Amino acid sequence: MIAESPVVLDSSCESPQWFAIWTRSQCEPKVRQALTAKGLEVFVPSIRQASRRRDRHVMLDRPLLPGYALLRFTPSRAAYLQVMSTDGVVRILGERWDSLSPVPDEEVEAVRRIAITAHNAGPVPWLRQGDRVRILAGPLYGLEGFVQDWRSGRARFVVSVDLLQRSVGVEVAGDILERV
Repeated sequence: MIAESPVVLDSSCESPQWFAIWTRSQCEPKVRQALTAKGLEVFVPSIRQASRRRDRHVMLDRPLLPGYALLRFTPSRAAYLQVMSTDGVVRILGERWDSLSPVPDEEVEAVRRIAITAHNAGPVPWLRQGDRVRILAGPLYGLEGFVQDWRSGRARFVVSVDLLQRSVGVEVAGDILERV
């Protein structure tokens, strides 16, 4: 999610906006339930995923945005304090209560549509073209290079030989890359 510049509150800012809430580890459902009970609109995108246990297979709800919940509200000091007093909430992203960073409606709607319709959706690392990355698994484990292209959860991983002014690239799964 790319946050817009912070919103500085004044008396004319009366429309609700989406904000990202950073939650404690694995507390997204708990935060959703508590904030919903307080009458607030909360969105925690999740997917059903098969998980194998020693003696059986089970379906689990896994968050699409681990560690975060999205909250739609009209920012005010009272609303900020109401959210921050919720068990499991670490903070609302932004500088202070009066300059929070909103999440654009289009991005929230895109995540919502993916969560509802895509059966193969899942979290992927946030990487962009040009990012320096390291491969975490497989025969190329430990190599460092750059992301040349990113599509459908796969990245074009490139290693350059500067002296020769040549590069070599390979397509790898995005979930085995970490930003360096």
